[in-house]
Amino acid sequence: MRSSSIKVLNETELVTLCDNSVNIQFKKGELIIKQGAFTTNVVFIQSGLIKIHLKGPLERDGIMKIEKGPIFAGISAIFADRTHKYSVTALEDCDACFIDITAFREFIEHNGKFALEIIKILSNDLVVHFRRCVNKTQNHSMASFAEALLFFSDYIFESDDFQLPLTRSELGEFIGTTRETITRMIHDLSQDRIIQVNSKSLQILNKNILYKISNTTKG
Repeated sequence: MRSSSIKVLNETELVTLCDNSVNIQFKKGELIIKQGAFTTNVVFIQSGLIKIHLKGPLERDGIMKIEKGPIFAGISAIFADRTHKYSVTALEDCDACFIDITAFREFIEHNGKFALEIIKILSNDLVVHFRRCVNKTQNHSMASFAEALLFFSDYIFESDDFQLPLTRSELGEFIGTTRETITRMIHDLSQDRIIQVNSKSLQILNKNILYKISNTTKG
């Protein structure tokens, strides 16, 4: 699987990339990148679902992002510091490619098109992060929860019927609320026949209403 950045590499660079990378398979729940570990590789998630999470000063995790392969994980760490500032965990079985950081930096230094694609990835991550921060501040918890369900439906699974990839505690971490609030919101949306939940299976029954809820701001 090639990302847009890998596609701009020539054949010689692709050979160099392969010579400086190793493929590793991760089971659901396994740690792919550990917060605080030395940055020696850039990780390219070829397939599977991951969560990017950060432990705060109160030793509690906050989920910053949910993503699916193919996608790079941990790129920002090669520019920011010698250690990873967040963790990456597999939410389902994942195939990952670990690329030596020295070789990766050489591609950035000597291939302008490759560097531009990496800048696009970092810029998009920043815009998404800013939007989520603002939404957390200005939206009701129910609006943030509705937005999360639509994110899973429209982007991650591309279906209105899917398995929730997070526990209720993790859903709370993802939108900035508690497990108890998540449980209450699931109950309320189910009672109103907007969603239907059976264990971790979730089906969106009324997507138009869910979109309206996602746009509700605090009064």
